[in-house]
Amino acid sequence: MKYIWEQDAKRNAPMPDGLNLVDQMAYQTLAELAARYKKGAVSAEQAKRERAELDRAYAIRLACDEVANWSVELRKKIEIAHAKYRKDPTPENAQLLSDVLDGFVRL
Repeated sequence: MKYIWEQDAKRNAPMPDGLNLVDQMAYQTLAELAARYKKGAVSAEQAKRERAELDRAYAIRLACDEVANWSVELRKKIEIAHAKYRKDPTPENAQLLSDVLDGFVRL
């Protein structure tokens, strides 16, 4: 995986402003791994394994965040459709709520 701030981390440059917490942790981890490699504390092979683990964990975290955001958005859509049905319990609003629950409608 390539990070836009990767070269800065490897050069031990200051961490860019505005990174989210996951990117901050990845930046610091990559900077520390690069420093350990430069000092000879880890071999190239070990550094490669640790980098692969960092990339794997980062990708999993991004996927988890994506699912969480999707879930929040779905819940908002359900609440909107449910409120419409509660205010006006027509067959059309019941169908709208059903369609939102099934993922067919984007409000």
